[in-house]
Amino acid sequence: MDWAKAKDFIIEHKQYVVIGIGILLVLLWLIGHSGNEQSNDSDFAIKQTETNEQEETEIREETQTDNKEVEKEVNEPKEVTCDISGAIENPGVYTLKYGARLNELIAAAGGLTSKAQIEKVNRALILRDQDKVHIPYHGEKLKENEIVSSVNGSFNSGELDNSSQSESANQASGVKVNINTASITDLQKLSGIGAKKAEQIIAYRQKNGNFKSIEDLKQVSGIGDKTFEALRSQLEV
Repeated sequence: MDWAKAKDFIIEHKQYVVIGIGILLVLLWLIGHSGNEQSNDSDFAIKQTETNEQEETEIREETQTDNKEVEKEVNEPKEVTCDISGAIENPGVYTLKYGARLNELIAAAGGLTSKAQIEKVNRALILRDQDKVHIPYHGEKLKENEIVSSVNGSFNSGELDNSSQSESANQASGVKVNINTASITDLQKLSGIGAKKAEQIIAYRQKNGNFKSIEDLKQVSGIGDKTFEALRSQLEV
């Protein structure tokens, strides 16, 4: 390449060279600026999407929480109505707020009389709807769990679960379970007999034949004298 001729050409046409370089620089700047704008737009779109997703998640969580609260309010009773009698100033039926305790029912009924025997009365007990309360008089023989009875016939201890209530109801009604014919479900109605022990009783019966007497139940693994004595009044053959 003849650099002398090229130099002469550039000098002769320098105004065009300068213009060309300027146009090239402008084009390069425009290309770079366009790339930055696209990058910024992309970043903005990503951030906007993340913001929208976060807002949707928060809305869903708030909706779920609101639905649970509404469902709880719908399912949860607002009041309990109970009947109270015995050594009380104004025996009768009273309606209290849900979660009320026996002490509040006593107060609503005018308080205890001077003849009330309160040693076995659990005034902190939480009432259930349709509970029947009897405050014993001096000399009246009542067990602690007989002071408050529920509509299903069981006794309200304030802590009993459904299975305990069912057992109490069976004992109170005097219903006995025939250990020679009872199913696993029937055996589980006995106090302290769960699914495992019920299965063991059935297995023993199938292997050895029917029980000759209720005392033979002690031959089943896991049923000792103490357990048997607690069951005796509920058994028959």
